[in-house]
Amino acid sequence: MTALTLACAMPLHGPVDRAHATWVGLVEASALSPAPDRIVLEAGEEFDRARLLVRDHGAVRGYVSLPISDGHLDPAALAAAVAEVPLPAPAAPAAPQPITVVVCTRDRGALLRECLNAIAGVDYPAREVIVVDNAPSTDDTLALVTAEFDDFRYVREDAPGLSHARNAGLRAASSHIVAFTDDDVIVDSQWLWAIAAGFVRADDVGCVTGVVPSGELRNGVQAWFDSRVSWSKLTTGRVYRMSEPPADLPMFPFCVGEFGTGANFAVRRDHMLSLGGFDTALGAGTRTKGGEDLDMFVRILYDGRSIAVAPDAVVWHRHRDDLAALESQAIGYGRGFGAWATTVALDPRMLGAALVRAPGAVHRLLNKRMSNVDGDPSPVADEAAGVGRLELGSITGGPAAYFAERRAQRAAGTLDGPRSRGSVLERRTWSLLAAIGGLAGLLALLPLPAGLSLVFLAAFVLIGPGALLRAWVPLPAGFAPIVVPAVGLSTAILLTTALVNLEWWAPSLSLLAIAAATCLGAATSFGLRRRA
Repeated sequence: MTALTLACAMPLHGPVDRAHATWVGLVEASALSPAPDRIVLEAGEEFDRARLLVRDHGAVRGYVSLPISDGHLDPAALAAAVAEVPLPAPAAPAAPQPITVVVCTRDRGALLRECLNAIAGVDYPAREVIVVDNAPSTDDTLALVTAEFDDFRYVREDAPGLSHARNAGLRAASSHIVAFTDDDVIVDSQWLWAIAAGFVRADDVGCVTGVVPSGELRNGVQAWFDSRVSWSKLTTGRVYRMSEPPADLPMFPFCVGEFGTGANFAVRRDHMLSLGGFDTALGAGTRTKGGEDLDMFVRILYDGRSIAVAPDAVVWHRHRDDLAALESQAIGYGRGFGAWATTVALDPRMLGAALVRAPGAVHRLLNKRMSNVDGDPSPVADEAAGVGRLELGSITGGPAAYFAERRAQRAAGTLDGPRSRGSVLERRTWSLLAAIGGLAGLLALLPLPAGLSLVFLAAFVLIGPGALLRAWVPLPAGFAPIVVPAVGLSTAILLTTALVNLEWWAPSLSLLAIAAATCLGAATSFGLRRRA
């Protein structure tokens, strides 16, 4: 009698709630031929259903889901299910090329040990591993790396924030390709081979991402998150580039969930550094709490490079398993998305495309269908039902968090990232505010209720002319909240006085001229006219 024992994708870190739990693991298709007599699942007696990622000689094919009976799977049912999963297109094997793996961590020693053990077991002949310890409160990570992983390099980055840590990893790396992952994952032993293969798919590939399956689904909180994200569904290889927008993704290139996630991606070191590295005002550990991976993906595309999705690059992710942690993560995702959207709105290359796609994006955010990899709604615990609304509500805090983080890092001397987001970004910000003020002035001319017209007029006076002046004239920190409305009020007073003295009372025409001039000046300052 032959038996096949399948291991859990990740060690279980807590009790199993059978009502919402799913056993998760991987099965090699070749192990099912000839068919074993018994298939035993590690810790399978605690679960009623199983999800298996199917791999065939290194190539990921997709998922199958089956019921569990007394910790076992039916061999015939599994073989039949696997046979229905399509075979991927054959890929040419890649020659090994040096890759630096960067793991960014902060005070999570237990998870980090599991992550580093998995990386140590990666079957790849030309790898370097760097552990970036970001603003640690203890020396535990240094002690762990020194004692147990002495062939790994330890780098300390005291400026808090994931983007600071990733930039430190980029600078320290000695390889042309740098692969990033998090401390709460387990990488597959073939991970780096798939990363290397992704970069040879085309000459313009600037980033390679992979599939990030849920590695542990013990309860309803993890099941909710499993249905919320799209990383685990990326089981089809694709290459994305701006010159070939995919017909099936109308939100492209702002459909960032289709590209992957920050837990599993690799970039060309020199190219990423030429882009200015990661924006340090984005990412976990800052006020924005996220968004740095979304930003990186889109910047790479707009720079004329492509993103290759390599499903064979598998990294298992451990989701938050309690409601408080899930809510915190949801707030981070929402705020990070809002902060990243702010950078899009302030980039002349992206703004037009973003405005065209904005209605669809809003509709998708409000009506996003949550489903697992089988396409079915996952059973979700009642306590997680409001997390989606919490995430949506947090988006509005993103812009303020982004600018607050930039101010704080500028004061501390740690602000880093794309050069286009220095003084140019400040000018564009005020230009955009001036344009909003000018538009409000134009709206005030429409035949609207008197109260609404007064609101638009006040918005124009208090924002428009002053913000336009601020876009062109730098002011000391803290002066803008006083100067901007003062300039608008002064302009209104001077204009009214001039009209009275000239005995030419035409306030509507004057408002039209000044509001239009404000919009035109804002567009010029923002950069749209120069790029037209």
